[in-house]
Amino acid sequence: MFGKAEIKTSEILGSWVASNVSYLSGDELPDENVLKYSYTKYTFEAPDKMYFAAVYHVLGSEFRYELKGNRILLKSAVGYLINTFRIMELTNNRLILISADLNGSLDSPTSLRYTFYREGFIQQNLPLSPNDIYKVNGTDTLFNSGQKIYALFKGTDFSEHISHELYKVNVSTRTGTLHATFIVDANGKADGLKIIQGINPAYDKAYTKIFYAARNNWKPATRNGRPVRVLMYQEKKYFTSDEAIPSFFNSQKANQAYHNKDYETALYYYDQALATRPDETTDLYHRGICKQMLGNLAGACSDWNKVKALKSDVADGVMAKYCN
Repeated sequence: MFGKAEIKTSEILGSWVASNVSYLSGDELPDENVLKYSYTKYTFEAPDKMYFAAVYHVLGSEFRYELKGNRILLKSAVGYLINTFRIMELTNNRLILISADLNGSLDSPTSLRYTFYREGFIQQNLPLSPNDIYKVNGTDTLFNSGQKIYALFKGTDFSEHISHELYKVNVSTRTGTLHATFIVDANGKADGLKIIQGINPAYDKAYTKIFYAARNNWKPATRNGRPVRVLMYQEKKYFTSDEAIPSFFNSQKANQAYHNKDYETALYYYDQALATRPDETTDLYHRGICKQMLGNLAGACSDWNKVKALKSDVADGVMAKYCN
């Protein structure tokens, strides 16, 4: 359906993943535009409710939307209009949306064109790699969590659920990093929690209790339409205010300079922000772009490799283009 005037809500329900973002003119986005390589998933769950996610393994942030003809009016959770999309094309597996530019135009050469495919279609067409398999025991395969195969928590975000429940019991989380793994079986039941690196005994005990209380709140991973077992990973980081506040403000200053294409100033502030929080993947990605724009491609690739090592795929596109 190309340019169809009236779209039924039932036609867009489900999860859609952007495979490409470009200008309506057909021109590519510049490399410094984070949308060019970012993961974007829209899930239209109900006639008026949708979610946006920047990572594959969560449902994401909740928004409202209204479908008017071939327009999608994106609204905040309380109903304020945020953006307008024009549905340029809709088929069983492909959705092309045109996003209004800063002046509200849906027909400007600089309006953004998002090409989405249904998440299931993308997963089906992603090749199964050796890294997707954790362990094989006879006919039983335990898969690694990844974009192709993952279990989904029945809520916006399992990490947020953990934080919310920990807040209720007032557990100290002053500083530290949690690394944990667990298995979600083919019935959507989570088990086998292993805390590889904990925060402190009280935190680890509370985390374990919260985890098992929510063990049945998972949608199982699937492969070829069949539920499978998958090994999930979780990392939670906590910082003191002495670490977090300066890093936050330095990151904000860096982002403003980055937006203004003042890459030297942005690089300075990203360096400051990352000095206290070196694992912030967005700042690392942007710092890499700054280095690239200033001619330091080796430094850029070094930052993007750090992003990859932190299990984020935001830099995969630029690495494939510049670092091979």
